[in-house]
Amino acid sequence: MPLHYSGRPAAFWRNLAHDIICIQTFAALYFFLFPAASFCAAQQLPENARVMAEQAQSEFAHGHWNESAAAYEKAAALAPHDANLRISLGLALAKAGRPTDAIASYEAALEISPRNSAAEIDLAEAYRAVHNNDAARGLLELSAREHPKLAAPLAVLGDLDIELQTYEAAIKHLSAALALDPANNETRDRLALAYKSKGEAAAALAQLSKLLAHDPNDALAHFLRAQIYDDRNQDDRALPEAEKVLALQPQNIRGRAILGKILLRVSESAKSADAHTLCTRAADILKPLAAAQPGDSETLFILARAYRCAGQADEAEKTLAAFESASKALRSSKENQNQALHLVHQANDRALQNDFPGALALLQQALEKYPDYDAAYSQLAKLYYSAGDIEKASDAITRALELSPYQPDFLYVQGKIFDKQGKLDEALSNFQRATLVNPKESDAYFEIGAIYQQKNDPERARAAYKKAIELSPDDADYRRALASLSTAAPSP
Repeated sequence: MPLHYSGRPAAFWRNLAHDIICIQTFAALYFFLFPAASFCAAQQLPENARVMAEQAQSEFAHGHWNESAAAYEKAAALAPHDANLRISLGLALAKAGRPTDAIASYEAALEISPRNSAAEIDLAEAYRAVHNNDAARGLLELSAREHPKLAAPLAVLGDLDIELQTYEAAIKHLSAALALDPANNETRDRLALAYKSKGEAAAALAQLSKLLAHDPNDALAHFLRAQIYDDRNQDDRALPEAEKVLALQPQNIRGRAILGKILLRVSESAKSADAHTLCTRAADILKPLAAAQPGDSETLFILARAYRCAGQADEAEKTLAAFESASKALRSSKENQNQALHLVHQANDRALQNDFPGALALLQQALEKYPDYDAAYSQLAKLYYSAGDIEKASDAITRALELSPYQPDFLYVQGKIFDKQGKLDEALSNFQRATLVNPKESDAYFEIGAIYQQKNDPERARAAYKKAIELSPDDADYRRALASLSTAAPSP
């Protein structure tokens, strides 16, 4: 990943599955329960490690994630060959918002206990947290092959498919998971969501009927049924489903939104007195959403209609004005983002032509359009680095990482800047984090090798160079670096 303009995409965007509401994923439930399971397995620990593990579990149960991680680290140091402690440490680190450290902990668990399904699934979830969905998918597919009778890898893989909007694959994986674990309601919820998202409403309803027969209070199941019936304009069926969602989860934003929408539509065919009551209720249900999401134009539009129907003309006018303002701001924001993306591409072309002033001007224009554009800051850092202005390069890449902390390209650029500043330990840490986020970052392994070589640690340098060559076998620079270790004079 050298500091020149390689034409990589300017940013990574995740397409989230927008129908998943107010319910933990199968993986999240699995991970939440796992510390207790791993602790039970850890009862054979040495006494001092067991005491630390108990403390860690207690901190975890109280939501003290950093404290739990610290205690698990101590327990793992006292029992370095216990994979379960490493897995539990990884979960605490993930909960503490430290996904790269969690990845390292899960990898350590797999070194101790290869083919450990819990570690594989946890590691896949950690990869998802840093937006490396390819690595997550590969690991989950491997885990499913290694553990053909285990439903969990398939269920989490199906959840990933939904996130990536590959619904046919989601249906395949979730159906296979249910064949192994038919009673798992979370998996059936997601299978219904996958069918609905793919446009197969009848299949989705069939799954939801099975699910609600076992658990009548599954909020997501009721929400999905409300959506399906709403899409069909079957208000007599949609309304009770939406009412059930609100009864089960009063703070559910999506549930409130669909109930308000259905009430408003029902009012259109109701008698005058009933219509007024329905619209007033719709407004009352939607008001908290508008307050919580003042920029949500769709909610504002429906709320304005509800106010007007309820005879609250002043509130209707104010809300309609807010809707128009939010819609205008949203359109402007999207236009500015698109223009900024185009400007960054132009800046990349100028940089390749060694037109530093032209590239710089275009990047500054991009940031005026979209001040939180992480890729623009990264390009700016590369530009300043190439021009020898390390201080400005450092400021720019710091801002990029504030916006996207786990982008491996940004970590690599900051590592190069640290290296240029003579901060070898900081540079090494950045390159290592880049390889944790994306294990295929061969350039980062090369830089790790170079730093270890400077530190007169030939064994670690050799291992890093070999890893770089394994990932990019045709790179001559990597091979020369490895050969240089063999020809270098031995240390005194």
